[in-house]
Amino acid sequence: MASGDKSDKPTEAAEKCLVDLLKVHFRSYCEKSTIHCVRYLYDSNLHNLERIIWSGLLIISIALSFFFYLLLSERFVSQKLQTVVQDPQYPVFLVPFPAVAVCTDNRINWRKLEAAKEQFLPTNPSVELLESFTVLVSRMETLRFGSYLSSLAQLENDNLEAVAFVNLTELAVFLTLKCEDIMVPKSCLWRSSSFDCCEYFVLEKTEFGFCLVFNSDISPRSQAIKQKEGHNFYPRHNAKAGQSSGLNFDLILNDSFRRPDSQTNNNVYVMIKKPHQLSNVVYSMTQNTETYVTVRPDLTWTDNSTRSIPPERRNCLFADEQGDLNSNDSAQKYGKPFQLSNCLNRCHESYLIQLCNCSLPIFFLNNKRVPECNAVSLRCLARHNDIFSYDKRRDEDALFSATKLGMTCSCLVDCYLLEYYTATTTLPLSAHKLPKDPQQKLFRVDVHYQVETTPLYRTSLEFTIIDLIANLGGIFGLCLGASMVSAFELIYYLTVGLAVHLYDNQYYGVLLKHLKVKWSTFKGYLGNEVEIPAAHKDASDSQLRHPFKHRKNAW
Repeated sequence: MASGDKSDKPTEAAEKCLVDLLKVHFRSYCEKSTIHCVRYLYDSNLHNLERIIWSGLLIISIALSFFFYLLLSERFVSQKLQTVVQDPQYPVFLVPFPAVAVCTDNRINWRKLEAAKEQFLPTNPSVELLESFTVLVSRMETLRFGSYLSSLAQLENDNLEAVAFVNLTELAVFLTLKCEDIMVPKSCLWRSSSFDCCEYFVLEKTEFGFCLVFNSDISPRSQAIKQKEGHNFYPRHNAKAGQSSGLNFDLILNDSFRRPDSQTNNNVYVMIKKPHQLSNVVYSMTQNTETYVTVRPDLTWTDNSTRSIPPERRNCLFADEQGDLNSNDSAQKYGKPFQLSNCLNRCHESYLIQLCNCSLPIFFLNNKRVPECNAVSLRCLARHNDIFSYDKRRDEDALFSATKLGMTCSCLVDCYLLEYYTATTTLPLSAHKLPKDPQQKLFRVDVHYQVETTPLYRTSLEFTIIDLIANLGGIFGLCLGASMVSAFELIYYLTVGLAVHLYDNQYYGVLLKHLKVKWSTFKGYLGNEVEIPAAHKDASDSQLRHPFKHRKNAW
């Protein structure tokens, strides 16, 4: 009997409900929490009014923390970029010296006309064919992409169909002025040391036509120089700045190179570009002058923190982000960095292909996917010369009263961007330095760095994930006196600590009994079971049975 009374007496754990256990656990957390104000919520030494005040302060602190979190998250999501000076004294010898191209305004050597007839025309050509070939050569003297001086009206009257079989690229190479024709022997100096001009000035293609280029890294011949000099020593570098510290050379043009009544002049153009760049803008140099070309390199690199931003927003491409090149692509053998640096050149070629259905290797890489332009195609170049002469911005039509036709190229620069800012100073030569032959025109050129150091810029995210975490830690520490340990402490009390507390108070046994009762009631509900009084058991025998189980039901 005694034992029976003991079993019927409810245990202490059974008398405790879940709410009471949670209150005890919450009080234990408040007493040990490292977050400010929390321990005052259950401090028995404080008056209720004081508890209300501390509770209000805690709510205000939490609200301020949430407000500052929204501001920081908005700043982080916006992903703004910033460009800072990483090194204000970056030595210029760490960047390659620019490639220097020399291009004459006259694109042909008229003295080679007879040799060209023998080379490109069949044996015993007709008078009409000789005349048409001579006209073709005269039209090529101003042939350059975007600045073709021959008008469409002139070309319409020419019999270009008769010489359509002539390969324009081979003809241009044959007629172009070679190094031996214009470079003054023993006039070339690199860092005040003499070198053979024609060994290092290589004939290469540009959008201005074939030019003599120093320090290039494109053509097979320049690649051979690179193999000879070594990859670390070519393209060349220079550590000094000022006049006569870089590249010096002299040019002489002879009037006999030009066709009588030619549209060209005796000017020479200098082009400053990157060693792996096909073309760039040109600067004019007049005859019998000394031109000082001052170059200032500018280097900006974008770090990897910006990779999460689309390339259109950061306005640059990393080398591994460029699309794969087609096996038939003319730039495939040069690789992705070359493709990115010459994006404008490739875009210009696409416009030529679109409008004229051909390409000219005189200005572009040899594109085997489309036919080469012939003599008849010169009319197309003249017809669309206004388009080829203008690089158009995508959104500029909204800012100009009259829209101008042009080539719209969506090109992104390399995330490791090297640019050369150029300034020229031209001085007339003194009388004793002028050539004695009046038919000869002298040009003296000095290309050098402006300064020995240059600022190195770095573009990165203004607010990274590390900045977000650091600022959030500072805000929570300021408003709540909390840290990462406080967060782990709260998580622990809500999970493991709560589970251990309920286990120590034997709550799981009580919970299990309640669950069993609930489960039994739920099964009874599914079986339509009801409790039947004993007085009615006989009467219930005549009631319907459950169709699946021999149970009494309420039907």
